Amino acid sequence: MKPRINKIVVLLLILFCFESCNSQTKKQKQYKDERNAAFKEYLNAQKIPFKELNDSIFSAYYGDFLFYEKKLRLESNPYLKVNKVYIHYITPASVQFVVYSDEETFCMSTVDLDMDGKILSFPENGVVKVLQPINLQYFGDYELAGNIIKTRKSRESPYKETYYYVNGSIKNDTIHFTERYEGKSKKFEKKILAKKHKEDFTEVYQPGLSARKFINNANLISYEVTGEFNIGK
Repeated sequence: MKPRINKIVVLLLILFCFESCNSQTKKQKQYKDERNAAFKEYLNAQKIPFKELNDSIFSAYYGDFLFYEKKLRLESNPYLKVNKVYIHYITPASVQFVVYSDEETFCMSTVDLDMDGKILSFPENGVVKVLQPINLQYFGDYELAGNIIKTRKSRESPYKETYYYVNGSIKNDTIHFTERYEGKSKKFEKKILAKKHKEDFTEVYQPGLSARKFINNANLISYEVTGEFNIGK
């Protein structure tokens, strides 16, 4: 009886493997069909003429399509306000402006923004006005997963380039950063021997501030900020 049972078990295993492979093949085909359909929609929306999806079409436009999809995902996420202005209070009378771009980079103001009537007005009825446009420069990139944001800055020295990570969570209009560490260059991951350090600061979205996106002389994303914001919000 045992040899017969063994043959049945082997046959069942073969059938299981066949069904699994067949199911996986169907899933891969379905995924490919869905991606091709989305790519065709993109080509049509961009008014790019094509008769069929061939190697030349994929080579010329698929990278732009993936970039377009990434921007749509970022712009439609319910947590981070992309291409909008956040402020971080350095002191009660001094702030820093931050903008997270739709290309997964972030820009920050590079000078002290004091509410002293020069670049920013004195507070009046809880409102501070931008008296002259403020430029924000590229500082690093970020990764968004749900309401968790990981930011990465790099610092070059004569011997190496070091990557610093500051991570936090987003709730309503506030980003609360809670930890920092040195990480790897290609992935948003901590180095094996690096220590995590606590952070505790926030950035708050300000709808009264407007950010105009442009490319600077170094071919990096930058922003020009104008408008006004409410103190303490």
